[in-house]
Amino acid sequence: MSKTLMTFAVVLALALGMTACKERTTSETVSDAAKSAGQATGDAAKATGTAVGDAAKATGTAVADAAKATGEYLAPSKDAAVKTAQETLDGLEKKWQELQAKAAPVTDEAKADFQKAKDQMGVALDEAKTKLVEAKDATVEAWQQNVKPALDTAVANVQKLYDDTAAKFSK
Repeated sequence: MSKTLMTFAVVLALALGMTACKERTTSETVSDAAKSAGQATGDAAKATGTAVGDAAKATGTAVADAAKATGEYLAPSKDAAVKTAQETLDGLEKKWQELQAKAAPVTDEAKADFQKAKDQMGVALDEAKTKLVEAKDATVEAWQQNVKPALDTAVANVQKLYDDTAAKFSK
């Protein structure tokens, strides 16, 4: 914008200088000044457009590069998180099997509570395993926005169900 204003000021100064010479009529001078001003304004607009276009292209390239770099950075962390979640679920599932073998609720109420916990754990483990499969196949963007939070929640749910059940029925 400042180039345009500067160009307009120069054209205006030239027009005023030509008017001061009084060798031409006022209408010829004004006409020439208007033509010069129009040309200068057009040139300035073209230069501004080119500069804006170049800046937009550079910005687009920088954003694309940043997105690529972010994806490359997040991919290993996604793989590590998926591996950790898999190990956590495997460990919890093993502990759950051991707890089921050891737990021997005596009363009918305790048996019903334990059966309810078994049903809930079955659902929670299935959900966590489904989220784990989704996580393995997720794009980096989907991983960050949706899959990782869902997987974390599912694993935490399994952990809580196990902890609550173990606290209540362990010997």
